[in-house]
Amino acid sequence: MNPLQIGALVGVITAAGCWCVAFSLRRAPRSLAIARQRMQGPGARTAWADSLAAGGFRRWVAKRFGSGLQLVQLTPAAVVTKVMVAAGVMLFAVLAGLAALASLGALPLSPLWPILASLCALLAGWISLNDVANKIDRQRREVRRASNDFVQLVAVGLTTDQSVEEAIAFALAVGASESFDTLRQQISAAPQRGIAVWEALDEFGRDYDIREISELAASIERQGVQGVSIGDTVASLSEAMRAKALDDLERAADKANANLSGPTVGFVVSTIVFLAYPLAQRISEAFGG
Repeated sequence: MNPLQIGALVGVITAAGCWCVAFSLRRAPRSLAIARQRMQGPGARTAWADSLAAGGFRRWVAKRFGSGLQLVQLTPAAVVTKVMVAAGVMLFAVLAGLAALASLGALPLSPLWPILASLCALLAGWISLNDVANKIDRQRREVRRASNDFVQLVAVGLTTDQSVEEAIAFALAVGASESFDTLRQQISAAPQRGIAVWEALDEFGRDYDIREISELAASIERQGVQGVSIGDTVASLSEAMRAKALDDLERAADKANANLSGPTVGFVVSTIVFLAYPLAQRISEAFGG
């Protein structure tokens, strides 16, 4: 590739990167009329937009993360845009750097450079996708921890002869975390939405894939409809959640120890080699090596 071809390629990549950035920063419609016009536009344009929005990568993202995207307040389209922008920017940066070095004569022209740039772009996209997965995992752990605290506090409230409503109010008043605020808002908004507390809890459990919260909602529903006591049920549920939380902590500790075993062995071996090298050199010199 000559410098002219490299310049043309860099120009195309630059235009594609600018389009990706502009597409990611596109504003929402200013009114419902504009949004309705976009959704109910000409048939050919709507079909093209739908086919673009329902791409294979977006479907894969929706299937891969599922309800986890709701935890980090992202949509499949936002994740796809983030990955495309990261890959496009990396591709442009690598190609621009290679073109600058080639124009200065510091780097020979080779057909391998576009392949290297493509691999770097794929790596940037993978890192961006992995970052979303890590955020979802962290947020899922925080929500599960908040749910565990909520069930424990409800169980404590029921042991003090409080009613279910008082125990829930006690748990919501004591719990303090960002994930707990999400649960508090969901339950506090239940009367305004015209639904019962157990329906709000069941919806929270289904949205965030926490089976124990759905079981607690079913127990509260039986208590509200049939008038049965749920103190023992909530106590056993809280005990099971504590055992599961302890098991998760033990597995996390074992994983951390396993991750540290490699660097520890490497440090010990390098230290032994560093200390033994002078002795081995003197022994070799003594025997005329």
